Amino acid sequence: MKQKLTLVLIAFFGLFLLFYLMEDHPENISETNYWKEDWKSIRYNPPKPEWCGNLVPSFADSTMVFRKLSRSWNAPALFTVTTEKNGNVLVYEGNYNVKNSFSEISVLKTKLIESSTDEIKKTYCLSEFSPSLTVSEDNGKEIQFDGKKQLLFGKKIGADEGRVAVAIQNEIIAPYQYIIEKFRTPVTNFREKAYISVTDGYIEELKFSGQGNLVQVENRAKKNQYNVYVNHWSRTTGERIVLPPDVGNQWENVAKGLKVEFYPDEVGAPQFPSLPENVSPEATLAVNLSNGTKIILSFFPIWESAEGKWRPVVRQFPSYFDESITWMKEDSFQNLVNAVMKVKSASRYERPNQKIQ
Repeated sequence: MKQKLTLVLIAFFGLFLLFYLMEDHPENISETNYWKEDWKSIRYNPPKPEWCGNLVPSFADSTMVFRKLSRSWNAPALFTVTTEKNGNVLVYEGNYNVKNSFSEISVLKTKLIESSTDEIKKTYCLSEFSPSLTVSEDNGKEIQFDGKKQLLFGKKIGADEGRVAVAIQNEIIAPYQYIIEKFRTPVTNFREKAYISVTDGYIEELKFSGQGNLVQVENRAKKNQYNVYVNHWSRTTGERIVLPPDVGNQWENVAKGLKVEFYPDEVGAPQFPSLPENVSPEATLAVNLSNGTKIILSFFPIWESAEGKWRPVVRQFPSYFDESITWMKEDSFQNLVNAVMKVKSASRYERPNQKIQ
């Protein structure tokens, strides 16, 4: 009998201790969604020097606005990142960091929801000096950001290394730390450096125009038994022919390998000149992807410096947005021209005879 009574007392004490610990540490509650919304824009504001949180490593020092541009039901959304500093506004395609931010903020998970107090805010360095994210359902040129939807970031919650304290109006929550940690990098880490990013599907069409040449190819790719697309290229300008696989694939590989070498605001970039408004491109590359995305790259006259030869480039997503200027190496442009010339001079591809087994 005494043994049973002892076990009962131990059980009650264990339950009391459990509830006591949960009361003392509200971050131990089950994870829940603080909200679940389809935000169209996110604005990042860097921390101010007066912020008492950890500034090392340093945060991105420019305000950024992310936009999600929805398209047709079968086409993936496009993402843009706009930065503004010292009166200069730059717009580029957003990369995976931008896309992931929308996923993380639209479904905002937390293990803590409690009323804020001045003492809590002071403890976790939550103030108007904090780095912050503000969300909006609008993604037009003029976005109205609601101060009631601003997330002020502070220090870590208790002993949980993976979560930070965040103030939203009069509440404190604890979302995952990686939501804000990605902003401890330069603004260039939020821009898509690949001029032609093929995340799903394949390139359907390439068209190069410039330097006295017009060359166009189409691709009727099909999946093989391993669910991988196999290209089937044809030249559609001049004599319409089926291309040797390596010739068409070389142009595709060179196009997909084109990358931004420098942005005009990038630390360590040469002192690039401004591109005159009335200057015309020397060449263009138009690309159609199977997911419905259309991209146009305009290549402007070469510029030489002590650091090398550079080609200014402007990327456009017709009907959606045009990027600000970027710079690529002249060698990359010449590799593109060489691949185009091989397609232009290619002979008809004759498929090898297959023996009947």
